[in-house]
Amino acid sequence: MKKLSLLVFAILILGCGSETPVIEEPPVVESSEHLRLSRAEPQIIWGSVVHGGVDIDPKPLNIHGLRYDFTEDLKLYRVDLRLKDGESLGWLPQGIVDHENIGDIVWIVPAAGRPLLEFDTEYELNMFVQNFGCHHSDFMIRFRTKPKP
Repeated sequence: MKKLSLLVFAILILGCGSETPVIEEPPVVESSEHLRLSRAEPQIIWGSVVHGGVDIDPKPLNIHGLRYDFTEDLKLYRVDLRLKDGESLGWLPQGIVDHENIGDIVWIVPAAGRPLLEFDTEYELNMFVQNFGCHHSDFMIRFRTKPKP
């Protein structure tokens, strides 16, 4: 019994020659692009309408809405489309916005029962956006629709 105890004790202390390698240094793991926080304010890289736009056809915008693509994913945004110096049109975000997975697109569409864009009218789009690094940008985009054909 003593010999068996010594054998078990020796195996526990010396190991049993397992093939499990011992890692001397921790592995290097590359960071994901999505985890890196930006140090700059989000910027518009594409938009349905640009600031100062004139002769904008309101029909496609009333159907498809206004869309703006940004340089990076957003944490939150606030957008308001209104008549110049007038009331808000009350357009709403396209799809579901869960404030955790907004992405890099702000897209608003007409809400049921709310006004549509009209011909020969000036509008203002006020937009506040913030990225995951808590950097923010404010945009004010004025545009005028074309005269009625």
